[in-house]
Amino acid sequence: MAITKNAGVHKTACKIVEIRFADLVAGTDTAAIDLPPGAVVLSGSHAYTTEAWNSTSTDTLDVGDAASQNRYLNDGNIRALAANVPLVPTGFSHTGGSLTVKWNSGGGTPTTGALRVVIHYAQLGNATTTYEV
Repeated sequence: MAITKNAGVHKTACKIVEIRFADLVAGTDTAAIDLPPGAVVLSGSHAYTTEAWNSTSTDTLDVGDAASQNRYLNDGNIRALAANVPLVPTGFSHTGGSLTVKWNSGGGTPTTGALRVVIHYAQLGNATTTYEV
């Protein structure tokens, strides 16, 4: 049996959000980036810690969605300035809605921290051009 080729060409999109310490509550999932229905995350990172986080011992970040709070990143270390932790694409096709982030504080009375989350995705069923197969 032959594979039916798909002539659709999907463009990728990129969304970026800057997140600061004051935007988050430790241990709480917070909506960070909205994705359209059919979006599949291809790659991404909480690309860059732009201001060091200063909890007593550790600072980590989870990236997920309403169904799985750590679908793309579980306990990524964001403590150091310039930390760069890649997300793990899963092939999951979103029904639409927000990607969430959850900051996990290592205690104390933290006062600083900032990072940039970058997501690259394609939207299934949304081909923009075709080519001859």
